[in-house]
Amino acid sequence: MKFVVSRGLNTNTALTNIAQKWADLLETSYVERTWYPNLEDMLKGEEADGILIATMEGPQIFTSEGLLKYHPGMAVLRARKLEAGETDNFITACGLKSGMKILDCTLGLGGDAAIASLVVGKTGKVEALEASKPLWLLTAAGLATYQCDDPLLTAALRRISTQRAEAGIYLRSLEKNCFDVVYFDPMFKRPIKASSGMQPLRPVAYKEPLTREVLEEALRVAPLVVVKEHSYKVLKDLGFTEIQGTKTGSINYGILRRNNDC
Repeated sequence: MKFVVSRGLNTNTALTNIAQKWADLLETSYVERTWYPNLEDMLKGEEADGILIATMEGPQIFTSEGLLKYHPGMAVLRARKLEAGETDNFITACGLKSGMKILDCTLGLGGDAAIASLVVGKTGKVEALEASKPLWLLTAAGLATYQCDDPLLTAALRRISTQRAEAGIYLRSLEKNCFDVVYFDPMFKRPIKASSGMQPLRPVAYKEPLTREVLEEALRVAPLVVVKEHSYKVLKDLGFTEIQGTKTGSINYGILRRNNDC
């Protein structure tokens, strides 16, 4: 995946400086916006999968699938349902409770991490990894600044700690049992219609498939590992025997539990 950094149409010098700093931080090229008549031409001219854009409203990502701005997405509706006493399949699969520590290995836009943070509360811990450099920067900035109508959800966003890292590498650096749960939500190979608003991130998302070796490392770090996956077969191929969901359902959760003697 190749991406470049530019700025919005606003010629504010501060935006140019910010964009150049992002390019240095993420080890990629800064492209002056005035070099191209529009973003589509920049994508083609730079042979890039995406453009990280510094704007007055914060970072944005442009890809062939459209423009992406940070938003917690379905986490807003899910938070309302939780407050109304409804259940959430993600929380059930992970067995989340107040005070728990969860490592989200696939941050994305942080929807699941936000719900996890809401549930584990101030006494818990949510750490989240994102391997895609532009997506990590976009989401990290959003978690730090986005204001929800629900102050509890806003506070939950602020408590999430993010790391720009690939899961397999990061997991190997951790001590045994430093988390209660390790969670994965890999990019689905086939997009789900209900998630069409996520389409712009697909070209810049981390696409390496999850492996049994990474799952084994995750099971060393936490006694419970949960994987969200559209395909029932993919979970079976990864060795999951405990699956929350159905073969015909759009979302399934594979659950691995470490033996007590390990």
